[in-house]
Amino acid sequence: MWNPKPLLLVISLCISALSPCTAATGKPLVSAVTKDAATSLYTAPLKAGSPLVLDLSGAVISLTTCSSTTGTVTTLTANATNGANPLFPVSFPATATCAPRQPNLPAGAAGVAGLAPSTQSSLLAQVARTQRVAKKLALCLPSDGKTTSGNSVGVAIYGGGPLIFPDRGDFTTQLAGTAPLVGFSGSPGYFVSATGGIAVEGSRIGKPGPLVVELSTTTPYTALRPDVYGPLVKAWDKAASGGSFPWMQRVAAVAPFERCYNSTKLSVSLSLLGYGVPGIDLVLGSGGNYSISGGNSMVQVNSNTACLGFVKAASGQTAAAVLGGFQMENRLLVLDAEKRTLGFTLFLNGVGLSCSNFNFTLAA
Repeated sequence: MWNPKPLLLVISLCISALSPCTAATGKPLVSAVTKDAATSLYTAPLKAGSPLVLDLSGAVISLTTCSSTTGTVTTLTANATNGANPLFPVSFPATATCAPRQPNLPAGAAGVAGLAPSTQSSLLAQVARTQRVAKKLALCLPSDGKTTSGNSVGVAIYGGGPLIFPDRGDFTTQLAGTAPLVGFSGSPGYFVSATGGIAVEGSRIGKPGPLVVELSTTTPYTALRPDVYGPLVKAWDKAASGGSFPWMQRVAAVAPFERCYNSTKLSVSLSLLGYGVPGIDLVLGSGGNYSISGGNSMVQVNSNTACLGFVKAASGQTAAAVLGGFQMENRLLVLDAEKRTLGFTLFLNGVGLSCSNFNFTLAA
């Protein structure tokens, strides 16, 4: 005789928002990501084609164009994806807060899309619920450079991938390292622990870790607390003057940077990894190091000058380091809010790719 108890058990499990019945069954959504030259912020055209600033530390979606003084339900748009191409447009409802326009937003931006992992009001969480996909983000930030087809464009896949570059496969499976995400001071953002601290050319600076590092798409360059910044600059100077980098000719500082060099001399060592300068590693322990080569460490401030793109943090920063957007450009980050992990590739230019290689042609 048919026994209804197993079916009742399945139904009861499906009521829970955390059950396997609500696990990923839909298609991830994809959007292009561009870097605003004036503000160094990264945006995606999610609000009727208008850009929203992508904020890894943001807990909510915040709009500047709503009439309510508290909150609103709005419609956002992106494209479903198979990881290789956009497939078809998708519109979905999203709850947003209303806020006055901030003066530092890019021109035309309609607000901010918070992507924090630990809230239910972030864009990441709302896409996961409405589209029945994983609470996971694959993010490839573009530089502000040019490509053969125009401005550099990156890609974000809400739902976590796959993310396939033409003829090169799924890069969410080709990670150079992983690290657990950790909580820090009640912040909703993404943090990792550099358990072995920071190393310059393989030599660890100051006292060995652990150091808490925040990932930020709204901080343009990595900001280090003064007690970390001083030892890093000291180790950098030692490595730069030690004979291994004879082409490093220091020139006058260009704010906000303190260590600048004649880039016409640096160019003799230019490779797919950028200028040949001392390497910097966030030593993440068994998950591998987050390695920063010249392509992610040296900022071209004018035609003749490139500067070390690390700055001393303003007073009040509690994390040892805030990893800025520049140090995350042109590498794939896989941020899994469910498993609480960060995955990352090497600097993509080193393998002949960039974030602009994603194919945004609508699949037939």
